[in-house]
Amino acid sequence: MNFTVERDQWIGLLTRVQGISERRHTMPVLSHALLSVGKSEVTLVASDLEIVVRCVQPVEAREAGSIALPARKLFDIAKVLPKGPVSITGREGNSVDISAGQGHFRLAGLPSQEFPEMPEVPKADPVSVDSEVFRKLVDRVGAFSSSDETRYNLAGILLEKLDVEGKIFLRMVATDGHRLAMADGEVPELGGLLVEKRVLVPKKGLFEIRKLAEGGPGSLVLSASDKFLFAGKGDTELWVRLLDAEFPDYRQVVPKDNQQVARVPREAFAESLRRVAVMAPEKVHSVRLSFSGKQLEISTASPELGEARDLLGVEYDGAPVKIGFNGRYLQDAISGIEEETARIEFKDDVSQVIVRPEEDRSYLAIIMPMRIF
Repeated sequence: MNFTVERDQWIGLLTRVQGISERRHTMPVLSHALLSVGKSEVTLVASDLEIVVRCVQPVEAREAGSIALPARKLFDIAKVLPKGPVSITGREGNSVDISAGQGHFRLAGLPSQEFPEMPEVPKADPVSVDSEVFRKLVDRVGAFSSSDETRYNLAGILLEKLDVEGKIFLRMVATDGHRLAMADGEVPELGGLLVEKRVLVPKKGLFEIRKLAEGGPGSLVLSASDKFLFAGKGDTELWVRLLDAEFPDYRQVVPKDNQQVARVPREAFAESLRRVAVMAPEKVHSVRLSFSGKQLEISTASPELGEARDLLGVEYDGAPVKIGFNGRYLQDAISGIEEETARIEFKDDVSQVIVRPEEDRSYLAIIMPMRIF
């Protein structure tokens, strides 16, 4: 193996695999990236057995070869190299020499044969998805999925097709059992990806696809098999193993009789929540919303820290009511709204509450209230 690549290009290539390589995995080779050199390009592959990423970069190649190298250390070395060409040469005993300017490193690796086999690209026809649409959907629902590994079916984000008046939408839904968010984005060609099925994608994998989506102009290419969701953009390909679990019937969770509606200025409400959250109890982050006439009081109290309150002008015509929430859940719900006005729809102080934009029907969040004494 022998090739030369510009340092900045090399750093860009290594950056794309850092989130995948597992430094604490029981299989040492999974902390490595598979480096393969062809006639005029280098391929870098990282895997944690659930997510696989493959990146290709044109280089000046003099000798082909492959080796698995520690991904993090390879990245650390690249960051301290001087600008300009970087020369990487394979040596006997599964190591490489890395040289740039007056700097020289020798890095030990593992035989390429120890690296897991690559999954195949799904045979189904790929579907083009606007990168901005995909990124926005993930941003709106991502925080709502569970981080509890024992709740396997809630640890992923549901992707399904929605047909509304002849228009095809991609819907993403996430829940952790205490809150839920769903968001829709128009994807005209989606039928080729989700013809008759929904897929449940691990949160980490979906966020890696989101990173791919925001990496420059152009659309994402998606395709799915029974086991993997495949995503490609430019010179990077990503495979995410699908979760084999039953996602809850989220439609049964959406309240049908929340007749009380408060309209709040989104940006001012978000700022008030951030201010009050400074004094909220650290474990439960509890805040109380007190609606009375045209005024909303946002407050919190902590026996150890003290208390805080903030007042906000709102549109509300119902009876006075006080509802307790996890403040962070409210902040996540509001962050998915882009309009100037947000709707807070509720039935009473103990039932599920809907947070949604005033006009846009492509997004809503549902939050369970909490009792605050």
